[in-house]
Amino acid sequence: MKLGTIILLYIGYLKDIKNPKYLNTEKVISKYESIIDNLINEYFKCLINYKHKEELIDYIGKRNYEIASNQSIIVSNDISKLKIREKELCMQYRKTLMSLKFVFDNKEMTLSGLSSYYNVSNENLRKESYDKRYEILESLEKELDIIFDNLVKVRTEIANKLNFNSYADLCFVKMNRIGYTYADLDLLKENVRKYIVPILNILKEHQKERLNVSNISYYNKNYLFNDGNAIVRISLEEIISNISKILHKYNNEVGLMFDTMLKEGLIDLEDRENKSSGGVTTYLPDYNMPIFIKKYINLEANVTSIFHELGHSVQLYLSRNLLFHENRWPTFDICEIHSTSLEFLMYPFLNMFFKEDENKYKIRHITSVVSLIVSMCISDDFQKYIYDNPNISSDDRKEYWLYLINKYGIKDNTHSYFDKGIEWQADINRIDDPFYGIDYAISNICALSFYDRINNNIEAAFSDYFDLCSKGNTLSLKRIIKKYRLNNPFDSNDIKNLSDNIIKEIEKII
Repeated sequence: MKLGTIILLYIGYLKDIKNPKYLNTEKVISKYESIIDNLINEYFKCLINYKHKEELIDYIGKRNYEIASNQSIIVSNDISKLKIREKELCMQYRKTLMSLKFVFDNKEMTLSGLSSYYNVSNENLRKESYDKRYEILESLEKELDIIFDNLVKVRTEIANKLNFNSYADLCFVKMNRIGYTYADLDLLKENVRKYIVPILNILKEHQKERLNVSNISYYNKNYLFNDGNAIVRISLEEIISNISKILHKYNNEVGLMFDTMLKEGLIDLEDRENKSSGGVTTYLPDYNMPIFIKKYINLEANVTSIFHELGHSVQLYLSRNLLFHENRWPTFDICEIHSTSLEFLMYPFLNMFFKEDENKYKIRHITSVVSLIVSMCISDDFQKYIYDNPNISSDDRKEYWLYLINKYGIKDNTHSYFDKGIEWQADINRIDDPFYGIDYAISNICALSFYDRINNNIEAAFSDYFDLCSKGNTLSLKRIIKKYRLNNPFDSNDIKNLSDNIIKEIEKII
């Protein structure tokens, strides 16, 4: 089966997850995944065993060679069955969590369906939706514990067979974290606790004032304003038109890319019943064009998602002429810089989308970004501990989660659910890709650099952004930070200055 066929199967599945033609996509991919991994591994081994190393690096790029060196040591025929078992357990976990059906508001739904109630103006309905969520999650606790126990064991066995001390160490190599170490990540997390968590607390105090409450209840956590959060004031067609105008103004080539994607059906925002709910961007190598799929509902978060996925599309398109797949596709710590940066570059134009709710959107967006940075650091600390100590009990895991919540100072005391230490179980991403989260913390801190620049020289900010996108994966994270003068997540002074600037901006828009 050709790689292009697999990509098309995956795209078809995202567009219609109940279509019988695509229902077996996951099984098809699982069947061929280990074969493809081994073929790629052979390719990487050919690269690193090539006699004329310097000439090869000149041709394929240093970054590509480093990735080949990394990836060649994490694939082996000895782990093929274990990888299949890992995939099965992840699917079982996902199915257990996401497929359970129940009745709420006189409708049959799953957990994902409840999310549409979390921001409704009716406070009682908000509370009931969260209460139902926590009731369901608590009922699944033991079942999810068993699946996760088995998953930790399998992943630990995979790591040991590949001569790694732990699955955490394996993932550091697997994620191609080149040019920095766990010590750097520990410094990042220390800086986040010291300088970013206080921003979150400031935002919460302002929220209390707006809601006129002494404590923010769990059902009001994401309800930031007494009269409701920001409302999208224009149609989807107008959103698309406005984005096209903005892109053409600052880079006509990218504007034309966007127009072509629309014309060729490579941007799918239609709200269809059987469509996947998440936002996904991928690349069609035979056409040198990106494609992104997102179910658009008239909510502020979905406008953010369009900006975000478009950022990935811009990067993939501007990197299309780079030789080799590994040079076009950035590692996760870098690729999320492209997507999140575009969210901030859209700040000067938010009035076009939200009118009088512009500042409401900014407050919600900054709150989301800061919250994400903190939660991803907690998640990484948690995963590192779990996989470095694979034999601990499920109760020990929960106790450690509660310890981290207290350590970061963000404990929620308004519902008994948060006292159980099972909050992490609800996040599928922590299960499927346990060490992916910290990339969002890294990239959001880097992307906030553009938040500073749009007020000074927006033309230069866009120019730097498009140039950064065109480099794809040819530069390491630290080289990108230096070349494009981005906030350094591993530098205490940078994060302190970033924190000071965000606090000043918050005071302007509150």
